[in-house]
Amino acid sequence: MRKTSLLIAGMCAWQAGARAQDLAIPAAARHHFGVGVPTWLKVHAKFTATRATNPGAAPAAPATLADGRVDRFYDDSYNRVNSVGNPVLSGEPRTSFFGYQSDAQVANAVGAGTLAMHSVQLNGGDYTRALDNQPFPGLETFYRYDWKAGKNWTASWELAAAYHFFHWERNGAPGSTVDLITDTFGLGGVALPPGAPFDGSFTPVPFGALSGSTPTRTQATVAAAVAGRRQLDFHALQFRVAPALNWEPNRNWQIGVQAGLALGVGFSQLSFAEQITVADPATPVINQSGRSSAAHLWAGLFSSLRVNRRLGEHWDAHVEVRHLLTDSIRHNGPTRSGEISLSEGVGLAAGIAYRF
Repeated sequence: MRKTSLLIAGMCAWQAGARAQDLAIPAAARHHFGVGVPTWLKVHAKFTATRATNPGAAPAAPATLADGRVDRFYDDSYNRVNSVGNPVLSGEPRTSFFGYQSDAQVANAVGAGTLAMHSVQLNGGDYTRALDNQPFPGLETFYRYDWKAGKNWTASWELAAAYHFFHWERNGAPGSTVDLITDTFGLGGVALPPGAPFDGSFTPVPFGALSGSTPTRTQATVAAAVAGRRQLDFHALQFRVAPALNWEPNRNWQIGVQAGLALGVGFSQLSFAEQITVADPATPVINQSGRSSAAHLWAGLFSSLRVNRRLGEHWDAHVEVRHLLTDSIRHNGPTRSGEISLSEGVGLAAGIAYRF
């Protein structure tokens, strides 16, 4: 009887020691320091355009003298106030300070010639469709602390910082639309000679070319084809803090979920050099180009699913699927703008960690 009691007591002590040893494994390796390579897929960006020129307000009805004494700028021409203030000739203010790009803009006719000037704004079709980012690898580092541990689970806190590079680029947009403003100026019966481009003088010269400076305006949405490149680059540094719950089906594998807060800072650059062909024979090909940059700050909710594999006593490897819930990031440029939707993308990451 005494031997049986001693045997039972010994087995109980061994089992208690084994349990203590199992629970001591995570306690002895609570700290994890790791690095990884993240990337993002299907992050959308849209390009939008504003009017690159300022044709001024539409003339009043009936027109006033003031309507013909303002500077008006177009994509293919200009009509400005000259050195003598656009004096009234034949009942209308006229200027010598005007210019145009193409002979197609001129309609010479005896007593009724006109000069058409155009301002375009891309507003739809292929041009405004969302683009997917081109995936590039980033770099991140993280620290995880195992706060609580059970037989098959651990609860952790994780801090991380990651750098990401996003790139969107497209050449052309053949099926676009533009908002086209056409201002038509009377020539007062004087024909303009061929040989565009033409640039008039600020100071009138005897027998020099003159144009009316009070336009008749039409505005419509018309088809257009865009050639040339546009691109948007976005450099992002993101910090996150989040609790994680991990399940260990066995000693070698761990499956974890994580959800927490993310804070990001970034810098974007937008550039474009485009040629716009409008479905209007009187409108020449419009060339527009430019470059702009902007800084950004955002916050959001970060979540992920991670699979971890132990490689040895101190080393782990993992793969992870991620999502970021945040507002769209807006890049506002003087002529072209972009809108970045990080929440529409999916993040992937792989990395290693050292346990100590």
